[in-house]
Amino acid sequence: MEEEKTIVKIANILRGLGRNVGVDETIDAISALKLVKDRDFETVKAVLRATMIKDFAVNEDKQERRQEIENKYSVLGRVTDRPYLANELYIYSPAESKIKTTIFQIENRDMIIWSEIAKRLKEITLNYEGHRFKVKESGELDMKMTIKDEIKYSLESPYLVKHRRKINKSYIILLCDISASMKDYIKEILLLSFFIRRVTNKSEIFYFSTDVKRVTNFFQVGSINEIDMKKLVSMVPYGSGTRIGEALYTLRKNHGELLFRKCSVVIFSDGWDLGELDLLERELRNVKHRCKSIIWINPLMDKPSYTPDTRSIKIALKYADLLTSPNVLLKNKIEGKRKVISLSY
Repeated sequence: MEEEKTIVKIANILRGLGRNVGVDETIDAISALKLVKDRDFETVKAVLRATMIKDFAVNEDKQERRQEIENKYSVLGRVTDRPYLANELYIYSPAESKIKTTIFQIENRDMIIWSEIAKRLKEITLNYEGHRFKVKESGELDMKMTIKDEIKYSLESPYLVKHRRKINKSYIILLCDISASMKDYIKEILLLSFFIRRVTNKSEIFYFSTDVKRVTNFFQVGSINEIDMKKLVSMVPYGSGTRIGEALYTLRKNHGELLFRKCSVVIFSDGWDLGELDLLERELRNVKHRCKSIIWINPLMDKPSYTPDTRSIKIALKYADLLTSPNVLLKNKIEGKRKVISLSY
């Protein structure tokens, strides 16, 4: 009797969401469950899916109510009630969750913050000597500038001008974690991807969770409003689990030509890895050997209560040249290729 009441409640919820679930579907579900002996969660879910929703059409009269419920229980994105820039982006969850996410707004402040973070990452990853020179005390003697100064000071200049080649190129591979644990940072991921592509065209962008997808072409646009969100989400497994080691292995296997000595790998992830940790360590070691540097940005480090206790983060500490958070990148100037651990305690 109790299970019949539960089935009726589920049917009422589905009707409230606009699904065409009638008396026949409810009776079929009750009858099917009586035939099932091993009632584990997955079996019950499969029975309900097969019997209760036979017509996938949605009642248009209840569309507005359904939208409110979906927004309330969304799986990705978040809403802000502060003044915002008129950029509304829609994110859809994967087919497994069957829930459309809420709309989130990108504020002008967000654009400024992530533009600065992208510029800071470019500064950190500069590595290629160009044709231009800049004055430097530890550089080579610049005879041309020294003679010019001699003429300026009537051949009595006490200075010898030295110079070094400007380092003016940055090669970046951006790996963004879009698993369920990162659902509150989807807006930040989009902004970081957009501005990394803006500040340097020598960049490639990949999104990963249980799989890894190259999404660089989606961010080759002049405005964030021009990003084709529906197409982007259709090919990327938003909201799944996280397998960072497998993602790095797939990247090396399918796009190994992108990993070279002048390239820096930037990982934007909270480090909650559900995959094999031995594989993660092996792949980070390979990336470290092949590339200039590894920069790991963990948004959770901006929280005062955060501690690096997960095993994946401890592995990252061995190989990352820089483990930091968005706020630290924004506020502090970080120079040199050295390991800097910045935790927000």
